[in-house]
Parts: sequence; C-alpha cells; structure tokens
Amino acid sequence: MKASHAHSLALLATLCGLAGCAALPGREAQAGGAYCFLNPLAHGHHGPCLDGPLPDAGTTQDAWHFAPDPQALTVYVVRQNWSDGPHRVAVSVDGRTPADTLPSTTLRLRLPPGVHVFRLQAEGGHAHTVSLDGQAGDLRFLHIATVTGLWHTGYDWEVEPDAVLQARARRTRLVADLRLNSAAATK
Repeated sequence: MKASHAHSLALLATLCGLAGCAALPGREAQAGGAYCFLNPLAHGHHGPCLDGPLPDAGTTQDAWHFAPDPQALTVYVVRQNWSDGPHRVAVSVDGRTPADTLPSTTLRLRLPPGVHVFRLQAEGGHAHTVSLDGQAGDLRFLHIATVTGLWHTGYDWEVEPDAVLQARARRTRLVADLRLNSAAATK
C-alpha cells in the first residue's frame, strides 16, 4: 500500500510539473533587441517576436520602482497570465498603436493628463476598450487578461489591485517605455 501511495504522489507531482510547463510561457530577449515568445514545450521553436530596441536593464530596473512621473500620467500595461497563448496583442492609446505585447511583457506609457482610451486587439480577435482618466503624477495599471474558452483564446482588460499588478509586472520583460505627446490625448 505504501508503494502505491508513493507512486501516486510521484505521478501527481509529474503531472503538476508538466501542467506548469505547459501553462507558463517561456521568453527570451535576443542580442539583436527582439523579444520572442519561446514555449518550453516547443523544444526551442520561437513563436512571434516583438522588434526592438528593448529598454535596457537600467530603464527596466527604474520601471520596477513604479515611481510616478510628476509631469505625466504613468500607465503600466501588464500582460502576465498563467494560461496565456502565443498571440501578439496590440495596445493602442487614443487611436494610435504605440506597442504590441506578447506573453509575460509590460509596457510603461507616460501620457499627458486627461482622459485616454486604451484599446487591445489580438490577431484576428475582437477589440476591447477601457477609458482611464488621470492627472500628472498619477500612476495607473491595466492588466491584459487571457480569456480561454473551449475553442478559442481571447483577451480583455481586467481590474486587479495595484500590488498584484506590480508583482505580475516584475515577472515580465519591459518591452516598451514610451512618452506619448499631447497629440495623442483625448480632450
């Protein structure tokens, strides 16, 4: 009976380990500045890539302090999910698309004060929008959530506490650190 119990525990641990590998996307930043989705189950095959240049290590370290910019509304767009797929998701602000995301990536955007409309759209998927109003010196977070169904994977905005999104962001790669001018602002 003890051997059977030990065997069951070993099988359970193996299955949990495999499920973790399947659920957590791999990632790598190439020397040329691209960030590519690399699924550990795909045996080294790259999925889609985001072209560089990527923010350097110093900029990334600065971003993870989550300090507000006294001259701008700072918004972090975080994409870090347990069951994310390899789709590129474009994020636009006020009708302009500054950056795309892949699994385990974050964008830091500094915007003029006011109301801004954020839109996300995955390749071939439905677009989803959310409005955000903020002043100079405000710090806000938006989360791109994976919505998984039986036959498809979609994406939508999800509200989570700032502390949760800061922890999520620290597990990602900062792929864009952009300051958008007032021409992008919605009045």
